Amino acid sequence: MGRFWKHKRVGLALGSGGARGWAHLGVLQALKEKNIQVECIAGTSMGSVVGAFLAAGREEVLRELALNLDWKHLRQFFWEISLSRSGLTDGKRLLEETRKMLGVREFRELDLPFRAVATDLNTGGEVVLSSGNLLEAVRASLSIPGVFSPVWIGKRLLVDGGLVNPVPVSVAREMGAQTVIAVDVSQGIVPEEKPGASKEKRVEPSRGPLVLPKPASGEERGDASRILDGFRAEIEKRIGQLRAASADAASKPALVDVLVRSVRIAEAQIARSRRQAEPPDILIEPKVGGIGTLDLQRAKEAIEAGYSAAMKALD
Repeated sequence: MGRFWKHKRVGLALGSGGARGWAHLGVLQALKEKNIQVECIAGTSMGSVVGAFLAAGREEVLRELALNLDWKHLRQFFWEISLSRSGLTDGKRLLEETRKMLGVREFRELDLPFRAVATDLNTGGEVVLSSGNLLEAVRASLSIPGVFSPVWIGKRLLVDGGLVNPVPVSVAREMGAQTVIAVDVSQGIVPEEKPGASKEKRVEPSRGPLVLPKPASGEERGDASRILDGFRAEIEKRIGQLRAASADAASKPALVDVLVRSVRIAEAQIARSRRQAEPPDILIEPKVGGIGTLDLQRAKEAIEAGYSAAMKALD
């Protein structure tokens, strides 16, 4: 296998997909076992994060973090909430922690050529970042609308590159890659079930005032306890209806979930379209559709899926 790739300039195109992008680490493991030497890397969104660590020779550091990540770490190191006008967070803490792990600040310090893809929010055009501040470039590339605020780099306001080029095969070819291995984690999204969803017909809550039930004609002289029992039964019925309505409302996704899922649906369509026009030489599609964009604590299964898909595709 190593001899087959020896005289080819291999480029890696790592796609966007949030937490599903942890699968890229499994792909890197497979490439290493197959003795396939990557000579240039293009990444979009989460693909830019993994690509930057690979280009810096620090992918094992990222892998260790991913496998030990839980919600406590996410809250402590990554997801500070700043509630800026344009996103839940400005990503300052994320940048600081990434800088510590990555060990480099500039593109020129990397061991391998690397490009990060972002989207110009003003023009809608694709922006390929290849010089200057590496951390700002990665931060711009993964700026999921609604989650991260956009990033100013020069005179351009940048957001998630997945909006224009989710799997940057074209960028890898422009870098001189003769053989492009693309990793697409955007396809096969599995619909999320509503929490506590039931197949039973939904009960609409009763509307209007709560009325004391009238006794039947033959019960005009019924005792007070019988009437109160009926009233209590009516109250319990209403409470049950309100609980059902509340559960249905809770099952609906929050605003950020709607934004993130919408972006990923669009990216999946764009990725499928672009790869028809710009096909990679080898396409790797890990089965990670059931992992949500922000399920960063599910790295282990994503990595395993990436490794399995890569070994199959490379064979």
